[in-house]
Amino acid sequence: MNLKAIFNVIGVLLVLLSGLLLIPIGLALYFRTPALPGHMSPLEAFSMTFAASLATGVAMWRLLPSGIEKLRDREGFAIVALSWLAIAFFGAFPFVLTGVCPHFIDAFFESMSGFTTTGASILTDIDTAPKEVLFWRNLTQWIGGMGIILLSLAIFPILGIGSSQLFKAEIPGGSTVERMQPRLAETAKILWKTYIVLTCLEIVFLYFGGVGLFDAVCHTFSTVATGGFSPHNKSIGYFNSSYVESVVILFMFLGGVNFALHFHLVSRNFSTVFSNPEFRVYCSMIAVCILLVTWGLMETNTKDDPGEAFRSAAFTVMSINTTTGFMTDDFNEWPDFLRVLILGIMMVGGCSGSTSGSLKVIRFIILFKVIMREFQKLIHPRAIFHIKVSGKTVAPDDLTNVVALTFLFLGISFLSCMLLSFMGTDLTTSFSASIATLFNIGPGLGGVGPTGNYAELPTLGKVITISWMLMGRLEVFGVMLIFFPTTWKK
Repeated sequence: MNLKAIFNVIGVLLVLLSGLLLIPIGLALYFRTPALPGHMSPLEAFSMTFAASLATGVAMWRLLPSGIEKLRDREGFAIVALSWLAIAFFGAFPFVLTGVCPHFIDAFFESMSGFTTTGASILTDIDTAPKEVLFWRNLTQWIGGMGIILLSLAIFPILGIGSSQLFKAEIPGGSTVERMQPRLAETAKILWKTYIVLTCLEIVFLYFGGVGLFDAVCHTFSTVATGGFSPHNKSIGYFNSSYVESVVILFMFLGGVNFALHFHLVSRNFSTVFSNPEFRVYCSMIAVCILLVTWGLMETNTKDDPGEAFRSAAFTVMSINTTTGFMTDDFNEWPDFLRVLILGIMMVGGCSGSTSGSLKVIRFIILFKVIMREFQKLIHPRAIFHIKVSGKTVAPDDLTNVVALTFLFLGISFLSCMLLSFMGTDLTTSFSASIATLFNIGPGLGGVGPTGNYAELPTLGKVITISWMLMGRLEVFGVMLIFFPTTWKK
């Protein structure tokens, strides 16, 4: 393991993080929010974070030799896992220095939740927090949605940070994601350009729909990143506007679509988009679930008006299925069978190569085909059946990866549920908190539902859920790999 090369790259990423911190510093110069008693003002906090991140990053970048051209897969996974930890660590400083999160573990939780686009929060009174900190909170989600390493590929190709190992380890869906150009730097630029265009469009739509510029920018950052942080306690329900909800639904949907399909759509390759099996299942699943939830809300008299039932169902299903986590309704008050449905679609997520979390639709398609193949083999034991997606045979290694990853996600969820239960957390909260953090969703059921948060979890419980958020964002294997002794041997 080339440790010097690993920390050299982490240094470059911390320099990039310090550059991004200039944005909230500029905002702090504009708002000039005074400091809370015993804490720093936002301007002082962000300036100190900028200096610490820049100094650490430059020292690691300039003093350690690169060796990036000799990276192997294991170094690539180590760089991604350790750099995300480092970035979330420095990203926590503004929360704790301003007093928004008096304890560092809470600040680290909030920062990790932001960068991993989980949307889980320990803040109990969001509306009173300084605007500069709330902006940073949403900016972390926008950065994390596409990935800071992918951003470095787009901005710093001359530094050599263009390894396929880094791309494969960070982007949701890994090696299954289509590369639109032979060079990774070009693919990264296309992805980020698409991301920025979607961001600008939603800001415009929200702003001209009567949403203030600050709120429009913050909610857009969380929407296209499918993150779910809001600068208001009531989330999107704060606006009580069907227009705002419709705009957010549209961009949550787009955020859950494979960004390669956005590229094909702009390139007018419509047949490629609409014949994509993952996209078709994604759309069908959302439509069916919205109809089921609408019917369930009407049938149980939870909602009396059909229009309100459909509005609540459409927003909640889209928010949970794309793992965004915005809320307009407390689904803890819904009938049990609808809560189970919500829990189910939490674990599916959007498309591979999107900003959404969870297991992704493509893996459920492959799992379903694996199950059907087993039935066919029982009927025709001597026949050889190949599993195909989009007319292409899925490699045996990819099949093994899908089954193993699904098992790990479910196994870790149950383990986490047991650990949280041992700490005195009730079963519903333990189970849903485990799924909501590992699958990068945010709100769950029980004490971590839409009207609750993670503030009441014990300290060790927060440490566990922080770990799950990182593992979920990097899809488990990349994080677990660094704990294997053989990873670090030469």
